[in-house]
Amino acid sequence: MKLYSVLLAGLLAVGGVARAEAPIRAVVLEFQDQTGQRSDALLGGAIAPGAIAEKGVFLIGKALANKEGFVLVDRRDLLAQMEKLRPMDGGATTPTKPSFIQAAQALRADVVLRGTLMSLSTGKQLVNQGGSQAEFTVLTTRVGLEALDAKDGTVIAASDGVAKQSFRQTAALATSLSEDDVLQLVEKALNDAAVPLEKRLAARTEAERNRPMVALSVKTDADPALIEVDGVLVGSSPLVSLQVYQGDHVLTIGKPGYQQVTKRILLEKDTEIEVPMLREQLTADELKQIYEKIELKVIQAEPGLIIHTIE
Repeated sequence: MKLYSVLLAGLLAVGGVARAEAPIRAVVLEFQDQTGQRSDALLGGAIAPGAIAEKGVFLIGKALANKEGFVLVDRRDLLAQMEKLRPMDGGATTPTKPSFIQAAQALRADVVLRGTLMSLSTGKQLVNQGGSQAEFTVLTTRVGLEALDAKDGTVIAASDGVAKQSFRQTAALATSLSEDDVLQLVEKALNDAAVPLEKRLAARTEAERNRPMVALSVKTDADPALIEVDGVLVGSSPLVSLQVYQGDHVLTIGKPGYQQVTKRILLEKDTEIEVPMLREQLTADELKQIYEKIELKVIQAEPGLIIHTIE
């Protein structure tokens, strides 16, 4: 039971799992190109933003891999997990959450990172130097970073970074920018964006750790049953004095052969919850006996929870 308490202690923190001094487990989902994918004539017409964006996932990892506050989960593992979640034989599914969130949870990731190449453009700058004009080509790139909560996919932090570099152009010297020049600028912009993102995530983690907690106990009339809180599997019933953050949560209880129960609950004090479970196949007499026993209103054939708050 102590293991489950540790797992749920940071359920709403940036880490999903509260580890007092542990770094944030992050996985990179993608790096998108939102520039229009047009090659710039001043870049020689050969450097496509889409090709740069394809290398962005590695650059995000490089920007964060050596930071003490992060541990990067192998993106290949994320993609492999997402592949497992695809419907087989063309069958349709209606997932309760995006597949990348489910994959991230399977890998125990705390946050999912998403990058964007927002702009990659060149401009001209004329500078008077001793009575003559010098022309410079200015390459500017802007990137964005988003951190999504691996619990529910909400955006919990976002930042952007900008990098510029000037190249002098003369009749005797004409600089043609290379892909490496562009990649170096993208890397600088990502490093710029990573600083405020890291601060925001660290602040959020610290704020969550200071939130008040309550003890949650759950039992069913069909123990053992699997229990999820806010989409995270925390163990099986009966659970006793599980430490969770005070506030709003979604409790899900499931067991093969029984109807799944999902309820949103507000936990303000230590709470004990009894969960009546219904088998998937019941006779009319069995349903009547269950409903009479629990003496609660039934909504859409799902019994309510029996909740006891503890002073």
